[in-house]
Amino acid sequence: MRSPDLFERILVSLHKAALDPVHWPTSADLIDRACGLKGNALAICSGAGRTPEAISFARFCLGGRRYEDLEREYFRDYWSRDERLPRIRNLRHGELVPTGDLYTDDEKDTSPTYGYWLRNTDMVQGLHVRMEGPDRSQIVWALGECTETRGWSSPQIDGIERLLPHVRHFASVQHVLADAQALGSSLAELLDNSRFGVIQLNRDGRILAANDRACGLLRERDGLIDGNGFLRARTAVENVELQRLLASALSPLTVPAAAGTMTIRRRSAKVRLVVHINPVSTPDSTFRAPQIAALVLIVDPVSRARIDAGLVGAAMGLTPAESRLAVMLAAGHSLRDIASATGRTEGTVRWHLKQIFRKQGISRQVDLVRLVLSLDGLPDAHD
Repeated sequence: MRSPDLFERILVSLHKAALDPVHWPTSADLIDRACGLKGNALAICSGAGRTPEAISFARFCLGGRRYEDLEREYFRDYWSRDERLPRIRNLRHGELVPTGDLYTDDEKDTSPTYGYWLRNTDMVQGLHVRMEGPDRSQIVWALGECTETRGWSSPQIDGIERLLPHVRHFASVQHVLADAQALGSSLAELLDNSRFGVIQLNRDGRILAANDRACGLLRERDGLIDGNGFLRARTAVENVELQRLLASALSPLTVPAAAGTMTIRRRSAKVRLVVHINPVSTPDSTFRAPQIAALVLIVDPVSRARIDAGLVGAAMGLTPAESRLAVMLAAGHSLRDIASATGRTEGTVRWHLKQIFRKQGISRQVDLVRLVLSLDGLPDAHD
């Protein structure tokens, strides 16, 4: 890392970009300058990431500018036959690998992606890293070639590795917001979103506002609690970690704030809550309203589905157990995950699935998911 000040500027930029991806090119440019890169490309994909719908975020940036024409060209002409993709998926989390190691010697002579695309974008001598994101998503970061003629140095590699957890947090928040159709939402608009919990904190850590989903969790003391106006975890051990992350995000103005993520054990479900804490950069106070200093996003992997289970049950004639199963399948959960989350055996879950198939006259999970997703946008059963 070439300058401590530059690292701090990267963190501030990433905090902004996490809530609005329009700021990512600025972050990418600062990273290029700090680490001596000729551009970089970042992608977030769900599962194997082999279909266009699986890519929730893709940016190729150089010099503070996003090159959408190059992104379109890659996905149109190269992505479906890029030999490195299955090898990237097999990389260890956080492992930096030279681009050339992702191709065989024969492929370097014959691959259009290696021989044309990567050469023209100054990435042949670059680096790749894969990181695990939320909901089994994959974060793939391709780093352009080194600007130094003598090649990669240890300080450069150390600087990149130092940035990895911060880029991972940015990508994770992007994935959460994209899943909730909240990308680019203002702080006020996020409070209206019902697909995840949102809590706004001031510089002292006091709760300024919370949306309905977060209020319900706090009221039920389901993992998180409102401790006299301050956010707390229900268990002592988890509260220590939560307070550490909050202190980092709400650090004094003279110390760079840091984002963070943790999971919280619940009383009502086996699947933990996922809590993302993101510092918020706001203009100087007008002395009329308290400033928001940090945003807490709370994701419930079990109930974050976009379709109301009551609506599914009413529309498709399903029992509550069947409705919940259908909604969780539509949210991308496997039968094994659903069994673990609901405390049932996988055999019981499969029996419920067969009952749904019989009632709907279908025989495939993909047909059930299409039926459930077709109900998106209709009023909730409780409205």
